[in-house]
Amino acid sequence: MLAQQVHARSGPTGEQTVEVIVDRGYRPASIVARAGVPLRVVFRRRDADECLDRVVFSSPRIDRRLARGATTIVVLPAQPPGQVRFACGMGRYHGQIDLRASRASPFAEVGAALAQRLAPVWRIVRGPGERTVAEDAMAILRARFARGEISLEEFERAQAVALRDDGESRR
Repeated sequence: MLAQQVHARSGPTGEQTVEVIVDRGYRPASIVARAGVPLRVVFRRRDADECLDRVVFSSPRIDRRLARGATTIVVLPAQPPGQVRFACGMGRYHGQIDLRASRASPFAEVGAALAQRLAPVWRIVRGPGERTVAEDAMAILRARFARGEISLEEFERAQAVALRDDGESRR
């Protein structure tokens, strides 16, 4: 039997939030959120089972303690479309987050596609030769975008400037 999926709520500034009740497992255990946007997961722990003392995420690798009878917020950075799994510290209870590209905004689609394309190559793999300032700047921008520190618009604007400056410096 498949668990019912719950969609993360979007706030006025684009952030996403979902609440998870921790009581003999995770409710909801299946969450849908937008890719390319940071996600706040609010865990409200009600169960005293020692197995639920920790929650561990697959990507990014996050391991947090969940205090008994308290609320713990875990912020996942912007990520490409795909699935993020989470489980208790002993692996008995599981949940998943399906990160989907948003069809509502072309910027979100581009951001999700860009994040997906860059995910396997966050490091710049270079052959012999010196790196340019623009390449170093792009590496920093990719990392900041992946962590959700800058928006897609800011990333694209900075990328255009870096590429333009790099083209001018090579002339």
